[in-house]
Amino acid sequence: MRLPPRELIVISLAVAATLLGDSLLYAVLPTVWPRLGLELWMVGVLLSANRFVRFLTNPLAGRVMERFGVRGPFLAAVFLASVTTAAYGLNAGFIVFLIARLFWGLCWSFLRLGGYLSALGNAGDVNRGYYLGFYTGVVRLGTVVSVLVGGLLTDIVGFGTTIVLFGALTFFSALSILRERIETHTITASASPSDASKSSLTLPTKRRLWAVYAAACINGMAGSQLVVATLGLLLLQDFGETVDLASLSVGVASLTGILLSGRYLIEVIWSPGSGQISDRYDRRSFIILAGATTAVALTTLSMGLNLFGTVVTAFVIFLGGTALRVSLDAIAGELAPPHARARIMSWYSNWADLGNAIGPFAAYQLVEFMGLPMLYRSSAVFLVVAGVVSLKFLKYHTSQGEENA
Repeated sequence: MRLPPRELIVISLAVAATLLGDSLLYAVLPTVWPRLGLELWMVGVLLSANRFVRFLTNPLAGRVMERFGVRGPFLAAVFLASVTTAAYGLNAGFIVFLIARLFWGLCWSFLRLGGYLSALGNAGDVNRGYYLGFYTGVVRLGTVVSVLVGGLLTDIVGFGTTIVLFGALTFFSALSILRERIETHTITASASPSDASKSSLTLPTKRRLWAVYAAACINGMAGSQLVVATLGLLLLQDFGETVDLASLSVGVASLTGILLSGRYLIEVIWSPGSGQISDRYDRRSFIILAGATTAVALTTLSMGLNLFGTVVTAFVIFLGGTALRVSLDAIAGELAPPHARARIMSWYSNWADLGNAIGPFAAYQLVEFMGLPMLYRSSAVFLVVAGVVSLKFLKYHTSQGEENA
């Protein structure tokens, strides 16, 4: 398996560095908020504000990069991300913290899109999934490092010092890519009327794009993200506040953290591999297999398994969710012609974000009425039915070179 071009490697590592601060907040903010002068309700606002602002900033990122290219906006986003990360450690109150989180959401729209465009701009038909999977895996490595190392550093030197250190690392990652030449020719919008007339998408392509948008949203609502959001609750309900592992007694919160760290490691390792598999075989069939596996595992998880069965089934769901995400990324990139790639991938990101936002929220509203077992079974049915409808519009093989415009 050959490494992707240097440009994609550098961009992936830079985006991974920007995630150090954001991921650390999810790991430690629920425990250190009193020391920061925050109230508990503020924690929820801070952890979700960056997601909601992206519904506005994702399309903005698409328009800006479509007009000005990748390099300038991407570099600005990395530098700004280092500032927002360091700002978390200022202990300047809720409003400053909230502003930093909103600006981080803006940064992430540009950073994620820049990574997508770099992967797609450097890839061909035979390695598009692999390049996108490589990017996803390297970026998730930033989360793994942040959760494992950042939590330890917070206990040793404190939250403020740790977050400023992560901000500095992000700043140096921006300096490291200043000398990199990031190609932008694949996404610059056409200016002439004749080129503009060629830029319209055909009706079949538009329908397929909407099918991909819907599938990305559904995967966030009813797929692996649902289990990520509810795994701790499932373990608490089925096994209590502590779990006996051999001669050790492990708290359910610690066990949940370990399992979610395993999920991130799965993304690091499995994303490039699943992308390469989807490149080699029919991508639509691979999506069907991944979706069916996820649905079956969701149903299995609802059956009151022992601890070993619960852990194995959760990991199967994480594997299926990662494969679905990478394959959908690749199909969206295939359907997007170069002149419209920034705009289309920004809208694709928006629909994926929408599913990721709705899924956990809806799950915790419904679980009181239907319970986790019925929630998982209903999600499995929804995933299958909605997936079948969406896939009806994707009846093509990527190797056939389906026209994009």
